[in-house]
Amino acid sequence: MSRVLAVIPARRASTRLPQKMLADLGGRPLVVCTWSRVMAAGFGRVVVATDDVEIASVVRAAGGEVVMTGAAPNGTARVREAVATLHIQPDVVLNVQGDEPLVEVSTLRAVAGALTGAEGEGFDVATAAAVLPAAEASRPERVKVVTDACGRALYFSRSPIPSGGPWRVHVGVYAFRPGVLRRLGSFPPSALEASERLEQLGWLENGVAIRVVDVMPPPPSVDTAADLDRVRAILSSAASTSG
Repeated sequence: MSRVLAVIPARRASTRLPQKMLADLGGRPLVVCTWSRVMAAGFGRVVVATDDVEIASVVRAAGGEVVMTGAAPNGTARVREAVATLHIQPDVVLNVQGDEPLVEVSTLRAVAGALTGAEGEGFDVATAAAVLPAAEASRPERVKVVTDACGRALYFSRSPIPSGGPWRVHVGVYAFRPGVLRRLGSFPPSALEASERLEQLGWLENGVAIRVVDVMPPPPSVDTAADLDRVRAILSSAASTSG
């Protein structure tokens, strides 16, 4: 695989679950669990980007690399600042949210590799999608995506699109070409982005070509206290089985 820099943006504040990055998961902070999963993918370099000293401390204590950033409006902006601070030129920058302690290694590799080779030509960004059960299509937190026949993203929405299905849920792992990542910060405010509260719509409005690869349905991320309990139960079950 090409040279991949994986960046995990992590912030202390969270509206629905304060301090979730430091929540205990089987004896380790959540952000450290996510870092460990990304490390397992075998990329050239993995860093956690944060503006919080305690998050930085627990990651470093686990042996991880940290880049300190300023306050950022979203994860993409924090990743962009971290890459600029490092002064390196990878082929691909992978953005993995810090609240994904169960993210599949196969998904990380699929997204990171989606910009390479002939199939990646003509695309600026890559991300992933999975089959979404009809029962979950109306949930606004389950972002839906539609693509053309070549896998190019046409639209992302919190509403059930396309009308009548079948539906695909967006899996929020991104791969960027470094030059495109820098350019994203120069775009003016987007009406579609504001209406759906989805930054990737602003990219589409500005002509960014997003490739969407199909992956297996994702394990739960951690957005609420209920999510945290679910992840703890999954990890506990896995530990019992392996023991």
